[in-house]
Amino acid sequence: MVSRDSKVQLAVVAMTMVLATLWVRLGTPDAVTSGLFVVACYVLLFAGSHVYLAARGDGEDVPVAARWRFVGLVSFAVVALLVANTFGGVELVGYSLSTVVPTLVGVVFASYVIHESWDAYLATRPD
Repeated sequence: MVSRDSKVQLAVVAMTMVLATLWVRLGTPDAVTSGLFVVACYVLLFAGSHVYLAARGDGEDVPVAARWRFVGLVSFAVVALLVANTFGGVELVGYSLSTVVPTLVGVVFASYVIHESWDAYLATRPD
């Protein structure tokens, strides 16, 4: 049987494909709006189903709080990498942003995995 998560994810992917098609056909893309559109598509594709299910309070397979944390992680990573690509030549304390930002994203991702693992451990631990 197909889970509710899978059905919502399929709907989000279809919606993103329709939006992308309309954007290419009807939009007037320039560098800035194209970058923002790509960011929106990435966030929709990776976190759209979690936003929908968390907003509805659906914690059947994944707790609602974990869904919101994942949405935050995806949003942070996409925006941070957009900043790194846009301002990659800018230096910060002797290091270029194209080096600092991906490192920061990696540290945040590792922290997220550790936090989710610990949270799952505590949820399954007998009282």
